[in-house]
Amino acid sequence: MSENNKLTDKQDIRLIIPLFLLRKLKEHTLTSGLYPISLGKYSQSGNYQISQQPDEQYSLIYCQFGQGNLHYKNKVRTINRGDLVLIPPHQMFSYQGKSKHGVYWINFTGKLADDFAERLLMKMDDGLAHVGIQSNIIADFDYLLNLGSRGYTATNVIHAVHLLQQALSFLALQLRTSAFNKATNFDLEAIENLMRNNLHQELNLDVLAHYSQLSKFHFAKKFKELTDTSPIQHFINLKIQQACFQLDNSEQTIKSIAETLGYNDPYYFSRLFKKIVGMSPKQYRDSRHHQ
Repeated sequence: MSENNKLTDKQDIRLIIPLFLLRKLKEHTLTSGLYPISLGKYSQSGNYQISQQPDEQYSLIYCQFGQGNLHYKNKVRTINRGDLVLIPPHQMFSYQGKSKHGVYWINFTGKLADDFAERLLMKMDDGLAHVGIQSNIIADFDYLLNLGSRGYTATNVIHAVHLLQQALSFLALQLRTSAFNKATNFDLEAIENLMRNNLHQELNLDVLAHYSQLSKFHFAKKFKELTDTSPIQHFINLKIQQACFQLDNSEQTIKSIAETLGYNDPYYFSRLFKKIVGMSPKQYRDSRHHQ
């Protein structure tokens, strides 16, 4: 990318996807699920307005800095740094940015747009939530906005579309994790760090629940709500991930690796490994030479 094409915090940009490309995006199997219609970034001082008449598309706004006002459903709400707005199709709204205020905006649609949006809206307050400043989301949006300068080749467009899907999925994950932690004081990252620091031994449900200051029942229930797996199975999965790393990057015997992960019976370890990975530890190690 040339220096002239790079976005800076002082640039405003608007990208309208041309009709010929929209038709291709709608029909192509790799892009028809979700794709942008238009997108942009406002970063300069001065007032501006984003508005949307009833249409088939979703409208997303992400506040990078400053403050603005959202007029939606006969209410006016203040939008602050790190806030995310998502307006469903067929809804009128307007957004006024104030001086020294910057936002990204994207209008998107597609066969899977409702599914992607639902993952966000279910954790939002009538289309509004705080996700904080996420550097990877800002980088993804800037990359999307440079699509025009990179050219509308199939490779560029398909990559951009999947980058948008990745960004929406990440934002949904952030909202889910944030809402869960706020409601329950449940720190998943701290629990996973405890697990990773104790891969060499056994951690039972009593220890994990005590660490989280919850009963075993409530700890297991909340953990599964957030990860879709039980805490003990998650711990075992982390052990097997570490076993794979050691098999790939060391010449330790399988017995030795099993022992470093708290399994004194190498046969039990091998059966467990095969159940999760689909092949024995020996087969896994041998397979690295046949990729």
